[in-house]
Amino acid sequence: MRTYTIEAFGAFFFVLVFGFTGDPLAIGLTLMALVYIGSPISGGHYNPAVSFAFFLKRKLSFSDLLGYVAAQLAGGFLAAFLLYFLSGSVFYVEPPSDTGLYQQAFSELFFTAIFTLVMLMLSIASLHRKNNLNGLIIGLTFTGMLMISTPISGGILNPATSIGTALFDLIQGGDSYHHILLYTIAPLCGGALAAFSFSFFNPKWEA
Repeated sequence: MRTYTIEAFGAFFFVLVFGFTGDPLAIGLTLMALVYIGSPISGGHYNPAVSFAFFLKRKLSFSDLLGYVAAQLAGGFLAAFLLYFLSGSVFYVEPPSDTGLYQQAFSELFFTAIFTLVMLMLSIASLHRKNNLNGLIIGLTFTGMLMISTPISGGILNPATSIGTALFDLIQGGDSYHHILLYTIAPLCGGALAAFSFSFFNPKWEA
């Protein structure tokens, strides 16, 4: 239960900062702090795409994957509620109007894959496993991926952000759920690509 609680806690604060600031550096620094908090307990995923990659690498059971994802989505939903309570407006995510669906999907897939591959490298590969800078590296990597992907796809890279906020928006009568498939399928495929890439490049480093 502790692992699911910390995943919900981390996703909650991650989405909260995302909604309040939208600033890649603020989001990345928050993720850094959350990774240091949650890494010894749950691995500090806070992202269904990351958890899916760890499941594919057999570091999570299927039941744990479901628990992680449920906790992450609950955290995202609660963050959307608090954003509404504090600001009086509904926070939701949507892609830019000046890019196409294929560009947006590629951006979400590719940059989620890079970020998730870094997570796998730092968490699984024995060479990096005890590096005290892991949280900083993860946070700065996510910052960089957001800076690049935001003009293309909106830079979500985390289904907990899109699904949690879209569900709350739906309750309030909104229709941002139209973007759920983009912000769910593409990042999950990115997680799968990261898991495959890790096995391809580092077959001898897996525990």
